[in-house]
Amino acid sequence: MRVKFGITGLDKMLGGGLVDGKVYLLAGDTGSGKTLLSLRFLLEGLNNGENCLYIAVDKPPSLTLQSAMLGFGWNLSTLHIMDAVPSEALYSTTPSIRDITAKGEITKAHEKKNNVEKGELSVEGLSIKLLEHMKNVRYHRIVLDSLSIFKKFAVDEDKEKPGIHKLFNFLKQTGATTIITSSRDVDLRAEYILSSGVIEIEKKRGSAGFERYIRIVKMRGIDHDKKQKRMYITEDGIFVLR
Repeated sequence: MRVKFGITGLDKMLGGGLVDGKVYLLAGDTGSGKTLLSLRFLLEGLNNGENCLYIAVDKPPSLTLQSAMLGFGWNLSTLHIMDAVPSEALYSTTPSIRDITAKGEITKAHEKKNNVEKGELSVEGLSIKLLEHMKNVRYHRIVLDSLSIFKKFAVDEDKEKPGIHKLFNFLKQTGATTIITSSRDVDLRAEYILSSGVIEIEKKRGSAGFERYIRIVKMRGIDHDKKQKRMYITEDGIFVLR
């Protein structure tokens, strides 16, 4: 079964979409559109009646979702959220996520003790939170945004590779098609090996301003287009030239 982004040009590059139940890495420059692309992936699932989970590690989910919903008119009201931002200071002054996802099943990662607390974040803590969150629901799509922040806060340098390996294995065991976002300013060699596929977005300065390009670095089990393509983000959505 193929899992689509709902972006015609990108789904064509993927030969019809991602393979169901695998874990993929979406890497890109700062401001390249990684989070928006991953949210568009979740939106496609919601439009198909699927259960979708967004794990916010980088920024407060209320701000991220509000930007997508107001900026593009995307209906993310039934998206399930896990707030795993590792620093309480980052979300203490933001509006409640309930105001935006009133129909969603909400679990804030910082509310329960002994798992994720006072800025601490670990693979074990996140796994426990996910297991609790998934007792009564099976997720078809999961996005973890982002790995680069997770690595900075959650993994000691000497335990980084075992920790990341454990995280990837756990996400594979959920059975959901998962996208993990990451900036490209961290070492991703292990993640490139562990993931079933890697998509990269590059942001370049052109004559008329910044330009975005997307390419499929690797895809296991998918006959994919390896050529880099131009990607546009407009008020009408995300587009990839074919």
